[in-house]
Formats: sequence, C-alpha cells, structure tokens
Amino acid sequence: MKKYVLRLFLGTGYVILLTTLLLYQAGLFGERREWTVAVSGTLVLGVALAVVLALYLRVNDRIREQQMRESEKKQVETYDCFLAVMETCALSERELEVAWLLFRGYTNRQIGEELYIAETTVKKHVSHIYGKMDVGSRKEFRAKVQADTLSGSRPVR
Repeated sequence: MKKYVLRLFLGTGYVILLTTLLLYQAGLFGERREWTVAVSGTLVLGVALAVVLALYLRVNDRIREQQMRESEKKQVETYDCFLAVMETCALSERELEVAWLLFRGYTNRQIGEELYIAETTVKKHVSHIYGKMDVGSRKEFRAKVQADTLSGSRPVR
C-alpha cells in the first residue's frame, strides 16, 4: 500500500513540477528576469522533473514486479492444486497438458496452437479427459475440478 501512495505522490509531484516549468517558461510565474536566471531556473526545474520522473518509473516497476510475483505464485498454487486433483484420473502426460489449458478456459483451437497439435487431436484428448473424469462438458469439467480443489478431496474413480 505504501508503494501506491508513493506512486501517487510522485505522480502528483511530476505534474506540479511540469506545470511550474511551463508557467515559468511562459513568464506567468514569478517576475520577468534576465535570460541567465530564466535558463538556470528552467534547468533546476528540469533536473527536479527528471529526478521525480525517474523515481516514479522505478516505483512503478517495483509495483509491477510485485504484482507479477503474486500472480505467478497464485498460478503455481492453482497448478499444484490442479495436479493434486488430477492425480487419480489416470491422464496421460499430454492429456494433463490439455486438461490444464482446458481448465484455464482455452478453446480447442487455442489449445492446439499452444501445444502445436491439430484441433482434431485436441478434440480426441478432450473426449478422453471427459470420459476419465465422468463429465460431459467444459462447464462440468471446470466445476468438478474447482469443487475438488476447494474441498481438498480427490476425485473418485
């Protein structure tokens, strides 16, 4: 949460500095000065602007990295639970790959593209998975896997 507040603070600072610089350049901010004073003032504000921008980008990158780590951790946990549920279904390695993508909501075409296999092959794998898990549709498949994952039980074969 602190990083989000810092990002908001730095973003606001960046906008304020940029506005100040533009007003200073336009001569609307402060008194009219000699060109040396104007140039040095512009340089100081420009450097401050660059520092704030660099800090903002760094905080933004850290937040993005943290979100990616959390997302990856959640996906690994989900995959581990998925594997635990699928253990007793006697799926082949390829069927397990297809089942994972099926569980994640991929279409047959997307599964085929992801695994470099024909769509008809995907259909065969899907029908084998359905048969082994005793389900008749994607909706039933996902519901059964989710129910088994949430309850911590293993599917009965």
